[in-house]
Amino acid sequence: MTRRLTLLCVPATAALRAGRFPADDALEEGAAVQIARWAGKLGQPDRVLCSPMACARDTVRALGLAATAEDALREVDYGRWRGQSLKDIGAAEPEALAAWLSDPDMHAHGGESLAGVYDRAGLWLSRRAPGHTLAVTHASVIRAVVAHALGAPARSAMQIEIAPQTLTTLSGHGVAWRLTSVAVPAVAQPDAPRY
Repeated sequence: MTRRLTLLCVPATAALRAGRFPADDALEEGAAVQIARWAGKLGQPDRVLCSPMACARDTVRALGLAATAEDALREVDYGRWRGQSLKDIGAAEPEALAAWLSDPDMHAHGGESLAGVYDRAGLWLSRRAPGHTLAVTHASVIRAVVAHALGAPARSAMQIEIAPQTLTTLSGHGVAWRLTSVAVPAVAQPDAPRY
C-alpha cells in the first residue's frame, strides 16, 4: 500500500532569528496566528506526528490538530552549544565550529552529530505506516529524511536547504521512497515574487 509523507518545517524561533543554536524554544508571539491560517490546507492525514520540542508542539496546537510526539523527530542535540550564537562559538571554538560545518560525524560539542540525526531519521522513515502521515519537525530532521530517501550519504544532508514554514513531501512504495516536493512554502507569502 502507498505511503505518503508530508513534512512541515516549524517556523523560525527567536533563537534561530538571533543566530543561536536552538534549545527547546517556543514559537514567537504572533506566530500561532499566522500558522492558524494553514489549518485545512494540509490535506487529511491519517496521522499527525510531531517533534517533542516546544515549537513543534506549539505549531500543532495552532493548527488545531492532535499529534503524537515522536523522539525521532526532535531537533539536533547541540550539547553545550545549545542557546549560544554562532558568532560566540566561532570566537570561542573556531576549529570545532569549522569541523561541525564540514564533518557530519562531529559531536565535540557534547551533543549529537548530524550523522546521528541522519541515522535516526532513516530508521524513522523506514517505519512509516501506509496512508498519509503529516510530521511537524525541524529543518535538520527534514534534510536528513530527504537525503536518506534519495539514498545519499549523511554529508549530503548538509547541502539541502529547508526554510521554516515549508512543506516537503514524499511517497513510498515498499521500501522505496520518491521525493515529490522540497521546501514549498506552506502558504503563499503575500509579498513573494511570482514567476
